[in-house]
Amino acid sequence: MPVTPHVPGTIPVTRYQIPADSLQCGMYVAELDRPWFDTPFLLQGFRVDSQIELETLRRFCRYVYVDPVRSDAGLADAIRRAELTDDPFERPSEAGPSEPLRFDTVLDDRSLRQERPARPVRIRSDVKISNQTRERFRRFIKATAVASDAAAARSSLVDRTFGWLRGLLGQDPDSDEVRASLAQARNAIRGQLPPEARLRRYADRASIEDELPRAREAFANASRQLRAMTACVRERRAPDVHEFGRAVDEVVDSMIDNPDALLWVARLDDDERDTSAHGLRVAMYLVALGRHLGLPRRELAHLGTIGMLADVGKALLPQALLEKPGMLTPSEHNVVKEHVRLGLEALHRDMRLAQPVEQGIAQHHERLDGTGYPKGLRGEEIGVFGRMAAIADSFAALIAVRAYANASAPQDALMNLYEWAGTSFDEPLVEQFVQAIGLFPVGSLVELSTGEVAVVLAHNRVRRLEPRVMVLTGADKSATAAPFERDLLARPKDHERGPVRIVRGLADGAYGLRPGEHLAARFACADETAR
Repeated sequence: MPVTPHVPGTIPVTRYQIPADSLQCGMYVAELDRPWFDTPFLLQGFRVDSQIELETLRRFCRYVYVDPVRSDAGLADAIRRAELTDDPFERPSEAGPSEPLRFDTVLDDRSLRQERPARPVRIRSDVKISNQTRERFRRFIKATAVASDAAAARSSLVDRTFGWLRGLLGQDPDSDEVRASLAQARNAIRGQLPPEARLRRYADRASIEDELPRAREAFANASRQLRAMTACVRERRAPDVHEFGRAVDEVVDSMIDNPDALLWVARLDDDERDTSAHGLRVAMYLVALGRHLGLPRRELAHLGTIGMLADVGKALLPQALLEKPGMLTPSEHNVVKEHVRLGLEALHRDMRLAQPVEQGIAQHHERLDGTGYPKGLRGEEIGVFGRMAAIADSFAALIAVRAYANASAPQDALMNLYEWAGTSFDEPLVEQFVQAIGLFPVGSLVELSTGEVAVVLAHNRVRRLEPRVMVLTGADKSATAAPFERDLLARPKDHERGPVRIVRGLADGAYGLRPGEHLAARFACADETAR
């Protein structure tokens, strides 16, 4: 049954309502029988290129709307011919024998849908994402997925600072809304930056492979220094401030040259319960965000220091309380809140903190709506470093396995930040954070349109949804004996099914996979090659 939506001033487009069981690869799915945010698909409207996409559509939908103009020519002709002659359009042969289904067969009794299979890992129950947020997030990702080389080369201050404005999809109906939102973000961030800060545009100076040896040394030294600092706080001893500062500088220098390398190295450390490991990850996310904003090197060092020291006061709390396998009681939560005050007091005894560093540590748990701690600050009372630290700290916590909660997939964690943007977190900074670390961060697990599971190795700065990945499993999710790399930017084909792309992000531990183990093996290969 053809459906012809019409918007005044536009050319009508005919779409055909087709049962999901009758879909074939090569058809362009323009609409579903339910909201897009009720499904795992990131972008609205796509050409079906793989069996896994077919299976997912059939699992979630009873019928879809196909645009013949954007479908393969042969299929488009078959669709139109079937409609004109009232002949049935046969279900694809791989689905097995069945009764023919006609276009006007509308099955919208959702109680008949196939039950969804169990997810590979449990979903966190302590966070929720609204349908409205999912839709806004998809529009934002779609509008910022491609950055043009020409725009990347521009030299104006605005373009250097707000690279995420590059490559907006010109005729997309969501573009005007996104442009308006980003214009507001630009003005808001300008007012938050330190007045003396001169922004610059950073470009990768080294490939991820060339930067890995230095990144590994920087991470190891920073981890040692943060553990030493934590021990000094716990034992009330004076830390080696000089060595700690040198470790921060090494992290910043490596991330300036190529942020992906250090973020990759961090995935090798799987001890999520270690406060030091959490602090180092927060530091790297903060430096990545500051680098993306174009902050000068001094501010990047401040951000790295904030991340590493923000939770150092937890060394003075009972360990059993920090590892409690359940939600804290109000009184227990009040005790944990003291880590901010305890940490600052301990640091003040033996070192002098720069004002931005002290601000970031003091405010990393404050929230724009006043629901944070320790002071319940609101809005403009929270400085830019405190706002940035709140975002990075929350993201690191969401993707980590905790005693009281499961890990979120990075994609879901970013949507959670989006959910809280404007109330708890600064919305322009949340959007910049998504751009800084990527929808699929380095070291995260993703499922491909082939059904394979892969780990992200390196980002593509121009086409943000097409990174370089290492494939870890086959389509049946069983581990492959020899993981191999695949560059999605090169548009690899899966036989005749079309270009391979990412379908969704996965949490660490999905299908029993630990990315760190495979990345460690990748390091060993890199070392052998270097020799």
